[in-house]
Amino acid sequence: MPLMCDVLIVGGGVTGLSTALHLALRKCGRIRVLERHYVGAGQSGRAAGIIRSTVRHAGLSRWQAESSRFFQCLDEQFGEGIPVHQAGYLLATNQDHSASVDDAIRVATSTGCRVSRIDARQANDLQPGLRSDDQTIYVFEPGAVHLDPMEATQALARIVRQLGVEIVEGCEVQRLEVVGSMVQVATETETIESSVVLLGTSCWLPLQMERFGQPLPVRPHRAEMGFFQVPARSDQRLQRIVSDAAAGIYLRPEGSNQMFVGWREGDWVKSLEDCVQQDPDQGRQTAEFSTVRKMHQALSTTLPWMRAGFVHRTFACTYDYSPDGMPILDRLEGPAGIYFAAGFSGGGFSLSPFVGRTMAEYIATGRRPADIVELSWQRFRDGKTIQWSNG
Repeated sequence: MPLMCDVLIVGGGVTGLSTALHLALRKCGRIRVLERHYVGAGQSGRAAGIIRSTVRHAGLSRWQAESSRFFQCLDEQFGEGIPVHQAGYLLATNQDHSASVDDAIRVATSTGCRVSRIDARQANDLQPGLRSDDQTIYVFEPGAVHLDPMEATQALARIVRQLGVEIVEGCEVQRLEVVGSMVQVATETETIESSVVLLGTSCWLPLQMERFGQPLPVRPHRAEMGFFQVPARSDQRLQRIVSDAAAGIYLRPEGSNQMFVGWREGDWVKSLEDCVQQDPDQGRQTAEFSTVRKMHQALSTTLPWMRAGFVHRTFACTYDYSPDGMPILDRLEGPAGIYFAAGFSGGGFSLSPFVGRTMAEYIATGRRPADIVELSWQRFRDGKTIQWSNG
């Protein structure tokens, strides 16, 4: 006999766990999470962990603010506090982007975000040693935060277990099919049936959706990151979350002597054809040497004092990119309740509390929440892609 549950979630990253949490709070019955590896083994544990609201999309700005509040209140709400560092977000960009910068400030401010332009002197007071020239615009959002993504993911796992959710690690789905009004999921050790399944499997999701005749416009994209250490005997430290459009990188503090550095992928991934294709099961898990060298050069442009710094370690992961860089939150048409969340394009961690809340509402009520109407997959079919920029 198949094992029965009320909601089955495939994927034990922040999307699946956040949805499980909100479903448990809604008393949605027996909830089970299947994770093929260990919790947070995929993109969730390799995210930058940055949450900020300076974007040219009012909804996204609000959703990011919701996520920030959620993580800052974990201890108060669930007794699982984690360090959340309010370092502030400092953007350095070219004069050519002046109009779009002002538009991003206007949009973010309209949602309650505190952000404004600052001058070069103020920027260097906030981050000593930051590059400075007459052609650079500086913007600062003091409320932006960063946190350890794996620590946050594991905290979510502890919370949902305390709420009665069962998480099964090392459990790969081998078969997924609709049987009448139920969804049947087979693993190596058991078969599970549920009337509701949420697929939160990132870049593996398109293949799963094809089995149901539902092509999903999501493509895997290889992203590379590095942790760099400050020069020996240097008093300089990274104090802020920094995004430098001219250098093409973003960075945040990592402990007291290191910094996390990644590429501003959205600056050059403008369509799925721009993605650096990678098989998520076979891709190399560390950055290429050429990438590390270019990243260090870019970092030395942003923070000239980091020329004498060195790369401490690197990693790579596979993003699930959508054509407009925004997530797809929807359900499969048909009698069975198959819901899916994908296409986060590198922003899944920072949106996970919002996604979990809205997908839990969608599943519990059967009605699409107003907040995610524009995130339906049909927007690509209907030519209604979302126009926005990342600040």
